[in-house]
Amino acid sequence: MLPTHDISSSLNREVLLHRIANRIRQSLELPEILRKTVAEVRSYLGTDRVKIYQFQPDGHGVVIAESLQSDRLPSLLGLHFPADDIPPYARELFVRARQRSIINMGTHEIGISPLNCPETGELLNDTDIRYRPVDPCHQEYLTAMGVQSSIVVPVVLEAEATGSSQGPSPQSQSQLWGLLVSHHAEPHTVTEEELQFIQAVVDQVAVAIAQSILLEQVRAQARQEANLNRVTALLQTSPTVDWQDALKEAADTLDGGGRLYLFPDTHHPRELYTCGEQPTLIDSTQNRCIEENLLWQRYLHSVLTTATDRTGYQPWSVEWMRAVYELAEPTQSTKPAPSSWAVNDIYQEPLFRTLAPFFSDTRIRSALIIPLKHGAQVIGCLTFFRSGLDTETLWAGYHNPDTRQLMARQSFDVWRQIQKEQSQSWVEEEIKYAQVLGERFSATAKQYRLYQQVQGLNANLERQVEERTEELRQRSEQLQQTNIELEYLVERQTTLSRIVSKIRQSLEIDTIFQITTQELSQVLKAERVAVYRFKPDWGGEFVGNYEATIPEWQSIGHLGVNMVWDDTHLQETQGGRYRNGEISVVSDIYQPGYAQCHIDLLEQFEIKAFMIVPLFVGSSLWGLLGVYQHSTTRHWKQSEVEFVSQIATQLGVALQHAQLLASTKQQAEQLANTLADLNQTQLQLVHSEKMSSLGQLVAGIAHEVNNPINFIHGNLAPIQEYTQTLLDLLHAYQQEHPTPSAALDQQLEDSDLSYIEEDFPKLCASMKLGTDRIREIVQSLRNFSRLDEADVRAVDLHEGLESTLLILQHRLKPGPTNPVIAIERHYEELPLVECYAGQLNQVFMNLLSNAIDELVDAATESTTSSKTITIATRSVDAEWVEVVIQDNGRGIPEAVQAKLLDPFFTTKPIGQGTGLGLFISHQIVEKHNGELLCRSQLGQGTEFILKLPVQQRVAIA
Repeated sequence: MLPTHDISSSLNREVLLHRIANRIRQSLELPEILRKTVAEVRSYLGTDRVKIYQFQPDGHGVVIAESLQSDRLPSLLGLHFPADDIPPYARELFVRARQRSIINMGTHEIGISPLNCPETGELLNDTDIRYRPVDPCHQEYLTAMGVQSSIVVPVVLEAEATGSSQGPSPQSQSQLWGLLVSHHAEPHTVTEEELQFIQAVVDQVAVAIAQSILLEQVRAQARQEANLNRVTALLQTSPTVDWQDALKEAADTLDGGGRLYLFPDTHHPRELYTCGEQPTLIDSTQNRCIEENLLWQRYLHSVLTTATDRTGYQPWSVEWMRAVYELAEPTQSTKPAPSSWAVNDIYQEPLFRTLAPFFSDTRIRSALIIPLKHGAQVIGCLTFFRSGLDTETLWAGYHNPDTRQLMARQSFDVWRQIQKEQSQSWVEEEIKYAQVLGERFSATAKQYRLYQQVQGLNANLERQVEERTEELRQRSEQLQQTNIELEYLVERQTTLSRIVSKIRQSLEIDTIFQITTQELSQVLKAERVAVYRFKPDWGGEFVGNYEATIPEWQSIGHLGVNMVWDDTHLQETQGGRYRNGEISVVSDIYQPGYAQCHIDLLEQFEIKAFMIVPLFVGSSLWGLLGVYQHSTTRHWKQSEVEFVSQIATQLGVALQHAQLLASTKQQAEQLANTLADLNQTQLQLVHSEKMSSLGQLVAGIAHEVNNPINFIHGNLAPIQEYTQTLLDLLHAYQQEHPTPSAALDQQLEDSDLSYIEEDFPKLCASMKLGTDRIREIVQSLRNFSRLDEADVRAVDLHEGLESTLLILQHRLKPGPTNPVIAIERHYEELPLVECYAGQLNQVFMNLLSNAIDELVDAATESTTSSKTITIATRSVDAEWVEVVIQDNGRGIPEAVQAKLLDPFFTTKPIGQGTGLGLFISHQIVEKHNGELLCRSQLGQGTEFILKLPVQQRVAIA
């Protein structure tokens, strides 16, 4: 039974540990958790100082939490300690063995207590404290610090907490995060119970640190997502894009400056946007910026290819340049990413030696270059800069980072180190974030350029409209027309813009012409507007649904209904004067001197005046645009003629665009059909090659087996005959010599001649039965392969079914993993069916094999019901037969049934099915102009129905 004091002490430790755990759970802020933890531990141990020492990425450490007994020891909070203070072998033991150390300067001993085995990493059952003399150097270090006893417990994080798991070994799965250290100004003895308590606290702290790391990762990701959303929102605010605001926001999220460079192209000049401090021009006379440097340009275009050369890298990538120029990587370099170049220190990067002078007048120390790539084109470059920082570090005693510590530290007085213009390295998360920004900028830049191009085209058209309006205004001034006429012309041009806008809103020819003719009729106050389309023989017709007529004149009908408008003159001259772009303007049909037949035709539709404008698609005459007046003659103004001419021009452009669209769609459909045909051909070739190889293999085996079996079968009768002759001769000798010698009599008795005489005929009969069975199997294999039948012939489907069943007989017999599978045959009398017998046998093989597989799998789930495959055949009528293969398995879900005939679809485990069996079977059946259907319900089995024509009306492809 434990003493009352020990029980009380144990309870106090449990209560304290529980309180520390609760405080850890109550807070998500790591500094607060660590501050409370060191205070509780120091209170429990009664020592002068308890601190938490965290290792930094470069190996040195810093005290981030401390609890101190007043006036006993100086504070170390916030002080940095060099990496040499804790040698590599000690760090290795901290990780491998979770080694704790206890130093008592009064006894000059150090106690070592590992948690894990250093070699295997396994948890030790015996964790007692083993003492040895402490190193003199260590004694000097602690004496200079004013410490007479210390406890050091490592804080080790598992890889899951840091996201840095690299392998299966314990070392690669753990990270030395820091140390929990207790100092006392007097010698102090530490018990194993106290050490266990400290270890329990450290374990709780490790969990809190891991949670804090994960929380910070989540917060950082959320901040990054928010930053990315803000930048994206600025990029998508409008089609014109405010690049300056978007660039500034992106640069601010990376705490630096930046610049966006867009390459010039045939439609756009170069564009450069900057924010923050910038490098100087590389050529001020030609206004060349740094992105136009040759090395910079070649690096940007290196992302367009993934091909490598003898160096193993893409030409002009960062790795390639370092390999070709035999340059070492700069200190603290970041591993090059495939789509960005992170330069941590411009003045330490050898590849930047020709570029560094352009940064000399700035505080910029690091750069991140992201090529802007869209498809197979580099459209620009996004670059971020960071200025150098002035840093201040408080060291515990003097520290020279350029020299190695050779002796114990003599003083721990605070030493302030100030470093000017220190470069800021790019971390992996920042590089990935910048690459995402680059993708967003690339996509927006491409859209921006396209928008600018479209705007340019629109501006060009608007400029043409404006120029034309100005010409009309000047002409009206020259002719001293009134302001009303001028307003009329301006209104006409506005109407033209509206019509052009409506034309652009659709690529459907019917819609375009219907809208255009209606608008023309309304604007010109014309009583009819129609479209005449030429045929290949230069005859033509009015397109009825393109015509616009005011209600008063709809009663006389459409020009394009029940009328042939083949103008012999236009046919003979292939469009006549309209081919040259001439316009026909007639104010009165009786004035130009038309032939009477022409006037009669116009009078039939009561046409008094008209205007005909040619419609060109490119340089080809497509048709005519006609504007007609019925009620009276009409003087067509020049502005009206020009207006209709402009509309005709726009209609020609719309027709050309529509034809291009139709041609593109047709080509796309042709490409899709070609691809489908290629895929189909490939599958057929694979299947044909497979069937040919299988047929050759089966036929070869059948041939090789058939010859020796025929030889054995043929010799059985002579053997039986010769043996009978020998037995008769032996009986004759027995009758001739009834009394043999004693030795011969003994030999006759040993050989049991009477048994041999009785059993040998049975043996011969058994051998004959076996050879007959083998010959049947060989004949079935030959029937199944049908290698010698390359043409379509009439065959007996029952023979093919039985041959397939004979080949699969071994799978129908019971075995360790196979259930007993019964075959039920319901054969009706069938006519001979014209087909490729070998291919249909392959279909039977696939369907029966799938049924057997399903029943075997079903047997593993339930052994109660019998497993049966039913094969039924029948004649549907005189022209069709039907084969049904049904199993009583588990059935197939509807979702799976819809995909059964898709290529490479399989429900079998990987390695047990190709997904081509049913697809090829379906192809074979379709090739025979038949059908393959599947019917299944869950729990009621599955049946496949094969329908075949008795005779092939169409040749099989």
